[in-house]
Amino acid sequence: MFVKLSITGQVTLEDRDNFRAFKLVIEGEPTRLDQAKRALANIAEIEDQTHAWIFEQGLRQRPEVAGDATWQANLGTMMEKAKPHGWIDEKKKAIKAHIEWTASA
Repeated sequence: MFVKLSITGQVTLEDRDNFRAFKLVIEGEPTRLDQAKRALANIAEIEDQTHAWIFEQGLRQRPEVAGDATWQANLGTMMEKAKPHGWIDEKKKAIKAHIEWTASA
Protein backbone atom coordinates (compact mmCIF):
# COMPACT_ATOMS: atom_id res chain seq x y z
CA MET A 1 0.00 0.00 0.00
CA PHE A 2 1.09 3.58 -0.34
CA VAL A 3 0.04 7.06 0.60
CA LYS A 4 0.08 9.34 -2.44
CA LEU A 5 0.38 13.12 -2.49
CA SER A 6 -0.62 14.43 -5.92
CA ILE A 7 0.84 17.51 -7.51
CA THR A 8 -2.46 19.26 -6.66
CA GLY A 9 -2.13 18.41 -2.95
CA GLN A 10 -4.69 15.60 -2.87
CA VAL A 11 -3.83 12.74 -0.49
CA THR A 12 -5.05 9.22 -1.27
CA LEU A 13 -4.41 5.70 -0.03
CA GLU A 14 -3.50 3.48 -2.98
CA ASP A 15 -3.09 -0.30 -3.36
CA ARG A 16 -4.61 -0.40 0.10
CA ASP A 17 -4.86 -4.17 0.47
CA ASN A 18 -1.16 -4.76 -0.20
CA PHE A 19 0.20 -5.14 3.33
CA ARG A 20 3.56 -6.45 2.11
CA ALA A 21 4.81 -3.10 0.78
CA PHE A 22 4.56 0.39 2.20
CA LYS A 23 5.76 3.76 0.91
CA LEU A 24 4.91 7.41 0.41
CA VAL A 25 4.62 8.53 -3.22
CA ILE A 26 4.94 12.24 -3.89
CA GLU A 27 4.28 13.62 -7.36
CA GLY A 28 6.96 16.07 -8.41
CA GLU A 29 10.60 16.64 -7.64
CA PRO A 30 12.32 16.59 -4.24
CA THR A 31 12.40 20.40 -4.47
CA ARG A 32 8.73 20.14 -3.31
CA LEU A 33 9.85 18.84 0.07
CA ASP A 34 8.65 21.85 2.10
CA GLN A 35 5.32 21.92 0.24
CA ALA A 36 4.90 18.17 0.86
CA LYS A 37 5.63 18.61 4.56
CA ARG A 38 2.86 21.19 4.85
CA ALA A 39 0.37 19.14 2.82
CA LEU A 40 1.00 16.02 4.91
CA ALA A 41 1.29 17.70 8.32
CA ASN A 42 -1.58 15.72 9.89
CA ILE A 43 -0.72 12.47 8.12
CA ALA A 44 3.05 12.19 8.15
CA GLU A 45 6.28 13.59 9.49
CA ILE A 46 8.77 13.81 6.64
CA GLU A 47 12.34 13.31 7.83
CA ASP A 48 14.14 14.11 4.60
CA GLN A 49 13.85 13.46 0.86
CA THR A 50 14.01 9.69 1.35
CA HIS A 51 12.00 8.79 4.48
CA ALA A 52 8.83 9.75 6.32
CA TRP A 53 6.88 8.56 9.33
CA ILE A 54 3.22 7.95 8.46
CA PHE A 55 1.00 8.35 11.51
CA GLU A 56 -1.05 5.25 12.34
CA GLN A 57 -4.19 7.31 12.96
CA GLY A 58 -3.65 9.14 9.68
CA LEU A 59 -3.97 5.77 7.96
CA ARG A 60 -6.77 4.36 10.09
CA GLN A 61 -8.95 7.43 9.59
CA ARG A 62 -8.62 7.56 5.79
CA PRO A 63 -12.15 7.54 4.32
CA GLU A 64 -11.17 4.65 2.05
CA VAL A 65 -10.70 2.30 5.04
CA ALA A 66 -12.16 3.91 8.17
CA GLY A 67 -15.16 1.55 8.26
CA ASP A 68 -13.36 -1.59 7.09
CA ALA A 69 -12.75 -3.80 10.16
CA THR A 70 -10.75 -6.38 8.19
CA TRP A 71 -8.45 -3.70 6.79
CA GLN A 72 -7.97 -2.20 10.27
CA ALA A 73 -7.00 -5.61 11.67
CA ASN A 74 -4.61 -6.26 8.79
CA LEU A 75 -2.90 -2.91 9.39
CA GLY A 76 -2.37 -3.90 13.01
CA THR A 77 -0.84 -7.20 11.92
CA MET A 78 1.45 -5.40 9.44
CA MET A 79 2.62 -3.04 12.16
CA GLU A 80 3.36 -5.89 14.58
CA LYS A 81 5.47 -7.59 11.91
CA ALA A 82 7.34 -4.34 11.18
CA LYS A 83 8.25 -3.62 14.83
CA PRO A 84 11.25 -5.97 15.09
CA HIS A 85 12.75 -4.33 12.00
CA GLY A 86 12.66 -0.78 13.41
CA TRP A 87 9.88 0.46 11.14
CA ILE A 88 7.53 1.46 13.96
CA ASP A 89 8.01 4.47 16.22
CA GLU A 90 5.97 3.82 19.37
CA LYS A 91 6.19 7.42 20.59
CA LYS A 92 5.02 8.92 17.30
CA LYS A 93 2.67 6.01 16.69
CA ALA A 94 3.93 5.95 13.13
CA ILE A 95 5.24 3.64 10.42
CA LYS A 96 8.45 4.45 8.57
CA ALA A 97 8.07 4.73 4.80
CA HIS A 98 10.44 5.24 1.91
CA ILE A 99 9.57 8.25 -0.22
CA GLU A 100 9.24 7.77 -3.96
CA TRP A 101 9.24 10.97 -6.03
CA THR A 102 7.42 10.58 -9.35
CA ALA A 103 6.44 12.64 -12.36
CA SER A 104 2.88 13.93 -12.10
CA ALA A 105 0.24 11.98 -13.97
